[in-house]
Amino acid sequence: MSIFAPDSSTVSKMTRAGLIFSMTILFIVVAGCQRDKTPPGVLSKEEYAKFLVRVYVAEAKLNTYVLTPDSAMSLFVPYQKALEKELNTSDSAIQKTYQYYLARPGDLEEIYAAVIDTLSLLEQKAANVKK
Repeated sequence: MSIFAPDSSTVSKMTRAGLIFSMTILFIVVAGCQRDKTPPGVLSKEEYAKFLVRVYVAEAKLNTYVLTPDSAMSLFVPYQKALEKELNTSDSAIQKTYQYYLARPGDLEEIYAAVIDTLSLLEQKAANVKK
């Protein structure tokens, strides 16, 4: 037996350890990649945040008018339909997206943080325009 060449039991143990390590790394990478993908029919975080910002801005504009709830709804529904068409989505996709992110509080928190930041920025811009 040479001091430079490993015996067969050492090679076998190293190969198994290497295989287990490689499989573990592969599993982690695949699991990490799948977590970032949303299922079909669900808007991405960015798309959903954009949709919510537009909805909140529209609601804020409607709140500046003195309208009954029925009148406000009759004005808002066509806007929502136009927004869905513009974003190439549907009411069912919005509902599915809401349910999807509701089950993932961390993602929903990220979305609402982005929405709040965007709305705050829009509010600041509007305040600067009024000055």
